[in-house]
Amino acid sequence: MPAYEGVLLDLFGTLVHFDPARLPVVRIGERDVPSTLPALDELLATHAPGVAPAAFRQALGTVSQELARERMQDHVERPSSERFRRALARVGCTAEASEAGGAALARAHHRTLAAATLLPAEHGLLLDDLRRRRHRLAVVSNFDDTAGAHDVLERHGILTRVDAVVVSERVGLRKPHPLMVETALRMLEVPARSGILVGDTFAEDVAAAHAAGIDAAWIDRDGQGVPPTATPPRFVLRALPELGAVLAAG
Repeated sequence: MPAYEGVLLDLFGTLVHFDPARLPVVRIGERDVPSTLPALDELLATHAPGVAPAAFRQALGTVSQELARERMQDHVERPSSERFRRALARVGCTAEASEAGGAALARAHHRTLAAATLLPAEHGLLLDDLRRRRHRLAVVSNFDDTAGAHDVLERHGILTRVDAVVVSERVGLRKPHPLMVETALRMLEVPARSGILVGDTFAEDVAAAHAAGIDAAWIDRDGQGVPPTATPPRFVLRALPELGAVLAAG
C-alpha cells in the first residue's frame, strides 16, 4: 500500500481553477463587469418584481460581507441560497418571495460559476496517476452549494475518479474545522496517520489538516512562504502536479 492511503484534495484553487474571463459580461452603469448573474434583471422581474438590480446588488454585497465575518467567527457554512435570501429580504421582499427567489438566484449563480471553471490537463493526469498507485481519493471543499460543487466535479470528469466528496454546505462546517477532514477519512476508511490533505489556502487547508491530526501539502503558488508564527505543513508545493513525486517518494 502507498504511504498515504488517503489523499484529500481541496477543490477550488487546487484541483480546478476559476477563470473570470469565462464569465459573461454585463453593463453596470458605465462599466462592463463579469457577472455570475447575467440574467439578473429577468430573475428579479420574476421573483422580486419592482426591485431595482442596483439596489439588489448593493444589498447582496453587504450581506456577503456579513456572512464572511460570521464564517470567520464560527466556521459555519450557510447555504448559497441563504445569501440571496437575505439580500432579497434586505430590499423588502416578503419571506416567501425571499425564500423562492433566493433558491432561484443561487441556482443561476452556480450554473454560471461552474461554466467558468477549468481542470488543467496535468491535474487530470495526476488524478489518474494517483488512482493507478492505489491511493484513495476524496475532494474536500469549502463551498456553499453542494449541488454546485457536484456540477463542477461532473463537468470535468472528476466525480468518477474520486472515492468520496465532502462539501462544507452539506456538513455544515468549513475548514479549518476538522470535521470535514474527519468525515472524508471515515468515508475513505483510512486512519488519520495514513491521510494527507492538499490545498492552496494555508489558513483553511493546512489548519484543517493539523486540527484533524493528518499531514498537509500546501500549494504556495506565489512563493509567500509559511507564515512566521504558523506550524509548517509536511510539504510545500508550488503547483499541484508536484504532488505525484512527493507521494511517490513516501
